[in-house]
Formats: sequence, C-alpha cells, structure tokens
Amino acid sequence: MSTTPISVLYAFNNAYAQHAAASLASLIRHSTSPLDVLIVSTEDPALFQERFERSFASEARVSLRFKQFTVPPDFPIPTVLSADAYLRLWADELFEGRSRAIYIDPDTVAVGSIEPLWQTDLHGMTIGAVAIPNSSRPREHRMPEGSLFFNSGMMVMDLGAWKAKDYRQRCIDYLRQYPERALDADQDILNLVLIGDWLPLDYKWNVINPFFRPFHDLGMSDAERKRVCDEAVIIHFNGGAKPWVYLDNHPRQQAYFDNLARTDWRDYRPADRTLLNMCRKKLMPYVPPQLRSALKTVLAKRR
Repeated sequence: MSTTPISVLYAFNNAYAQHAAASLASLIRHSTSPLDVLIVSTEDPALFQERFERSFASEARVSLRFKQFTVPPDFPIPTVLSADAYLRLWADELFEGRSRAIYIDPDTVAVGSIEPLWQTDLHGMTIGAVAIPNSSRPREHRMPEGSLFFNSGMMVMDLGAWKAKDYRQRCIDYLRQYPERALDADQDILNLVLIGDWLPLDYKWNVINPFFRPFHDLGMSDAERKRVCDEAVIIHFNGGAKPWVYLDNHPRQQAYFDNLARTDWRDYRPADRTLLNMCRKKLMPYVPPQLRSALKTVLAKRR
C-alpha cells in the first residue's frame, strides 16, 4: 500500500450527492492507498456533507474535504448539466500544493483499483484522458484532421503544468469568445484548448455508455469492444440512461447499487420500481426487437 495520498476531485450539486457517494464508495472499496478527496459544489455542501461523513466515518485512510465555489454567471450551461461542470477548471487552485489530481464525475463506479491510473506517466502532457471513440465533435468543431476528442468525466491532471500554461484562463477566454461551442459545457472547451497536450489513456479507465450499447458505432471491432467492457476499471454512466433508474438496462447497473449500499443512501429505492415495471424488466429481454417499441408505446399510454 502506498503512503502517498491519491488526490481525487469531485464537483457536483445536491442532486448528484447520492450518486457521488456510491462512486466514492467504489473507489475506497477497490483501492488500498490513502485518498485525499475534495468535494466542491456551487451549492452549500451542508446540504449533503453530514451524510457523506456518516457514510465514510470508519474509513481512516480517507480524508474528506468540502468547499463551496462559484463560477462566473455568464458561463453557458447546457440544459442537462449544471454550472458544477466548470469547477474542474479550478483544480490547481482547489488542490493548491498538490502536483497531480484525478478529476472524476459523480455518475461513475470503479470496479477496479485506480492506483495504476494515479501512477500513469503522462509523458509531458498536461492531462491524461480517454477518447470518445468515433466522436463526431472534431468534425463539428473543425479540429485538425485526425484529432481525438476526450470525455472530461475522468482526467488525470498535472496541476503544475495546468497552472504554468494558464489553462484555466485560456479556457475561460475561449469560452467567452465562443460560447456556442460549449455543447457539453467544459468538455468541448477543454478539448479545443488542449489540442496536442493530452495523453489518450486506455478505454478501460472511462468506459462510457456506448460501449455497452451494441447499436452504437464505435469504429472498432467487436473483440476490442468486448475487451474494454471485460477490463473496465471505471464505468461511466454518461448520457441519459442512469443506473438509479430501475428500468435502465445497463449491464453494470448492479455495481451502482452494490456501492450505494455502503453509504448513508443505502435505503434508496427507485421511484419507477413498480410491479408493472418489474414485469417489464423481466420480460423485455425475451421480446423480439420489432415488438419492443410498439409495447413501449402501449404501456406509455396506460401511465
């Protein structure tokens, strides 16, 4: 076990506190190193701090800190996101004195240790992140030919380089000049500002929803897709399908509930876990695909 703490940054509001607790429980469960965890929010952390402290009071190797932080009011906020998405831009200030941090979104669950991720050699790059396979964003943003586009929901950040290269201010300046390009808030801006200064990491460190949905064209072989799912270390429930919704059919949904059971939110029950939906979830895998949409339409009319 390493004695050097792994610095972990979460940024979310009260609506995602429960999910962040499950995420943190999973990090603790699969790691042996000390964890220095900073939770930052645009809302008052008092809304959820006590429940976090009760959840992890017995974890002596985990340091939990909470901070309220605001972002400029003129930042564009996509309807499905919150201003908290931009807080990662202040990582060097929030983790002052640290040389490195892992930023991680609250809708994630670790199923393996992040210690190898923490020790990753960034080869002089400012951040390490996982590319979104077959992303259309480089074309939409007219990025240089061959550019990759990373998901900002997990980043290993060299905080010294981030600060030295003034990336926070460069991102803010870019955002204010081109607000229309912030389609997913910070993610687009980070990709456009850090072109050529990020290291693509193995997909297993941020396995997004499309890997588990065969109808998504990821531009890779079935064997590679299977490898990523089998070797996944961090599952990222990005997009609209979330594991805390009972009818979600993500194959790793149970990992969320297994870790939630280790927190003060262990008694949570999805609002959509009705008798009808329990039957639907059991039967749907056996219904031919061509009939599913028709059944969904009929059932929706009955609600």
